[in-house]
Amino acid sequence: MSGDRPKIKKQLRMRPMLIVLLGFLAVMFVGAFFLALPVSNTDGEWLNFNDAIFTSASAVCVTGLVVRSTTVDFSALGQVIILILIQIGGLGVMTLATLVFMIIRKRITLKDRVTLQEALGQDRIKGIVKLVRNIAIMTGAIELAGTLLLLPFFCTKNGSIGIWQAIFTSVSAFCNAGFDILGSKAAPYASLTDFKGNAGVLLIVAALITLGGLGFTVIHDIFSCRFRFKRFKLHTKIVLVVSLALFLFGTFFFLGSEFHSAATAGMSGGEKLLNSIFQSVTARTAGFNAIEQSDLSTQGRTVTCILMFIGASPGGTGGGIKTTTFAVLLLMGLSGLRGKNDILIGMRGVKPKTAFRAVAVLLFAGILILTGTVIINYTDGNFSTTSVLFDVMSAFSTVGLSVGVCPLLSPAAHYILIIVMFIGRLGPLSIGMMIPSSDNAGIKYPPANIMIG
Repeated sequence: MSGDRPKIKKQLRMRPMLIVLLGFLAVMFVGAFFLALPVSNTDGEWLNFNDAIFTSASAVCVTGLVVRSTTVDFSALGQVIILILIQIGGLGVMTLATLVFMIIRKRITLKDRVTLQEALGQDRIKGIVKLVRNIAIMTGAIELAGTLLLLPFFCTKNGSIGIWQAIFTSVSAFCNAGFDILGSKAAPYASLTDFKGNAGVLLIVAALITLGGLGFTVIHDIFSCRFRFKRFKLHTKIVLVVSLALFLFGTFFFLGSEFHSAATAGMSGGEKLLNSIFQSVTARTAGFNAIEQSDLSTQGRTVTCILMFIGASPGGTGGGIKTTTFAVLLLMGLSGLRGKNDILIGMRGVKPKTAFRAVAVLLFAGILILTGTVIINYTDGNFSTTSVLFDVMSAFSTVGLSVGVCPLLSPAAHYILIIVMFIGRLGPLSIGMMIPSSDNAGIKYPPANIMIG
């Protein structure tokens, strides 16, 4: 019996993430069913299952890759269903379930709290229910503020339908989903291209994207410490510094690489700066586009892929390997080059376990993206490798930007993208926690000398 105890403990550790995974799958399939209903589609016909499941997966994974125009192909009910799926995906299945339990005054068990801890990426269980309450309040307040700020712009341009457009865009932007209802029959996938010269709309959407990408824990810490940087937690400081550095890098790079490209043709200098700012923000997490991604220069596409790969921050609504992972890998590389054994961030050391996890995330993400690209190239050989890589990278990082390849791919390729999106939303570490392994924690092996570099 004593030999079975480690196995039982492992199963208990695996169960929380398994619940989250099954929850996401359940929501995805239920969402696909409702999206397939004739009443959810403008043509009044049943939507084929492949398109329904892809749209539902993209919404739940807050990705934004689409095979059908949200504006043209889905009715008002279909759009509402997509928005609900986006909100569930942004907050997380367990977070919403906990909120429902709180509303109906159902007891939240220890098992529920452990699952929440894993789903939210917290290092302790204490105060987890209070954190969920704060997340709900923050989400509601930010999305409401975004809606009110966008209302004048959308209503002025499109009339009363602008109210629904403002609500949809605000929720989609904060959840880093990238879905939009701003297209038309002439331009079904327009996104924000009609507002590429509107600083108000682009900056508001960029602010919503940034807040969603920072993560609920970071936002809470910022307000708790009353915006005093010295009092922030180390995690918050790393997220803010790396996010700012990536934002500035992206902005100035895009300004230089796209200044004379087709993507910004006909724009004034101010508009080119504005769109460089927006591209730098949306490339990391969101998927809204104000300029056509297919018109980007080769350099612009490359940097967009890099920003997508790094992505958002832990606990946020975006994907990617995360800003903190990038910071740890960078510092680990610098320490290795200097011949040091310790990885330091300020006056604090990084645990070896954390460094191993960062490397694992990098390798797993790289292998997944390359594998997905190779398989799609094999099944659909009509597209360039770089174009397929761009969309696969976008799927893993749950960004949603596309160079126009996604809607043209075969159903088999769409299922590959669904798997990539799903893993990207849950995170490589979460998937890894569900893989059983032998318990050899008490065994010490002799070190091996391996030449590196």
